[in-house]
Amino acid sequence: MKDSVRIGLVGIGQRGLQHLNALWKIPAARVTALCDPFADNLTEEKIKTYVDDFSLDGIATFSRFADLLEAGVDAIYFCIPPGRHQGEVIAAARRGKHVFVEKPVSLFLDEAIEMNRAIERAGVLATVGFQQRHDNWHSAMKDFLADRRLVMMTVVTNGTLESHSVKHTHTGELGGPQNRVWAANFAWSGSTAVEAGIHPLDLMRYWAGDVAWTEARYIQRHPDDIEDGGDNPDGYSVTFGFHSGMIANLILTRLRKTFWGDGYQDIAWDRGHLKIEAGGPVAYYYDGPYPPPDKIDPATLRHPLSTAARNDSTLAINQAFVDALCRGSQEPLRNTFSSSMNSLAAVLAANVSDQLDGRRVVLDELLGSAEYAAFRKKPQTG
Repeated sequence: MKDSVRIGLVGIGQRGLQHLNALWKIPAARVTALCDPFADNLTEEKIKTYVDDFSLDGIATFSRFADLLEAGVDAIYFCIPPGRHQGEVIAAARRGKHVFVEKPVSLFLDEAIEMNRAIERAGVLATVGFQQRHDNWHSAMKDFLADRRLVMMTVVTNGTLESHSVKHTHTGELGGPQNRVWAANFAWSGSTAVEAGIHPLDLMRYWAGDVAWTEARYIQRHPDDIEDGGDNPDGYSVTFGFHSGMIANLILTRLRKTFWGDGYQDIAWDRGHLKIEAGGPVAYYYDGPYPPPDKIDPATLRHPLSTAARNDSTLAINQAFVDALCRGSQEPLRNTFSSSMNSLAAVLAANVSDQLDGRRVVLDELLGSAEYAAFRKKPQTG
């Protein structure tokens, strides 16, 4: 059991800063190295605006990952756009470094499979940034649903294309949009279904197990509504079929210049519904004699779940990873890199399904069939 661990972070943009802020609050986490290709992201002045009481004292900064890899850290966080990986995760694993990789870990299944193979061969601890599994409300819902027969889940998420308002990655210098954050661009994000939709999909897996197949259709953005590379579709309708037999529907919108977002969740099991309301999760079901002797009072059908106060899930997933590192055990983790592969395959399958006019894409076939080889492969650059 270690008292502390040395941690390096690669990518000090929006998500990297959020992880750094969380790690700064965990006594056993010693942040000793930061890496970002853009010098302005590594200044103490900038980082202090996101991390209270931050200081660069004792922290080495690098513009090249190869230099951070030599900095003597125990674990490395990778918080970079999913299409920008260039073998860093694989190199870290081969050097015996434990890894925390932000979602999506890649836009290309062959690359993700290679990462996973390197991690498993090295025997290092590895997780993916699905912090919503560490939300107290979501954990209470998992416990409630554990012995129930799930039928259907529906998640609706409405948002704006400009939902990421601060630009940290200089995409214009890297062949991407000049003034827009990368999450709005299809080539950089892999679509909103992949970049953002992977969160609710992974939550569905947390509650219901693995996905077997995906079907999807997208509403493409009109050409005259594309500005500075913001070309992700307006809307997404994705259906996931689970091995359990449950069906899940994910509806996403990302409209330009709306600056409005809301959402809705409903989980149906064979005797009721579970929803997230303002005060927490609430189950709706009848638990009296059947058939009912009298007219049912609707108020008696409402059953709020007993939960702890809602927590900071980003802090919680970081605490779990640090605990795992100190113990040398994956037991504190709620997902490993390997177990997270199903989430990545399920959302990348949505892109494939839409390109194939809504065809059902079976994940086992997507991962291994020659028919889908071109969809798995990362394009050659340079």
